[in-house]
Amino acid sequence: MVPYMAEKLGAAKLSIFVNIGLLISKIAAAIVTGSIGLYAESAHSLFDLIASLLAYLGIRKAEEPEDRTHSFGHEKFENLSSLLQALLITGTAFVVLFEGYHKLSGPSGVEFSEVGIALMLVSIPVTYFTSKYLGEIARKEGSSALEADSAHFTTDVISSISVLLGLVLVRLGYAFGDPLGAIVVGIVMIYISIELLKHSFFVFMDFTPDKGTMDRIGKVLKDEKAAGRIVSLGR
Repeated sequence: MVPYMAEKLGAAKLSIFVNIGLLISKIAAAIVTGSIGLYAESAHSLFDLIASLLAYLGIRKAEEPEDRTHSFGHEKFENLSSLLQALLITGTAFVVLFEGYHKLSGPSGVEFSEVGIALMLVSIPVTYFTSKYLGEIARKEGSSALEADSAHFTTDVISSISVLLGLVLVRLGYAFGDPLGAIVVGIVMIYISIELLKHSFFVFMDFTPDKGTMDRIGKVLKDEKAAGRIVSLGR
């Protein structure tokens, strides 16, 4: 296996294992506390896990060489993975928003809120550094699937902070903090899914790169031609 592919797949595997750990811990905390915010976060992590699996499969498929039916290789499978991830986030977000709004009109009690607070204080840095690492590999290797996966973890950081603040409000006697945290989770998820959908749309529609990118491509071709490494077949 070529080194860059091993690095991309290694990052995708790390994402899967981190999401498994976050999912199990959030479900356990949600059951103990009864927090709608933590249930929303559990749903978020469940679809993050599915998205990570899609990213892993997308990367493996994208690295396959060209064949009779795919003359230009399989790289767009990564973009397809990114698109599916965005759709998953969108669906989850609307469920979370519905539940959060429903609970906001009659917030239920949260027990042992300190358990949820402690979990969020641990999960936030874990999620942040995972997102940062995946983002670095995505930029280095040009992986849209890892970029999408990094975006998932970014939403997790933001939503975890909102849930943490909601639980702190509950601890202070403000019951509305819990469903309010869930609503913030849903809004953040919708925002990120829109960004991912836009990116995937531009790729699948084969839009021309921006002028800056085209200028850099032109400069590279001009330098290579001047060095005699490529030749022009036209006029």
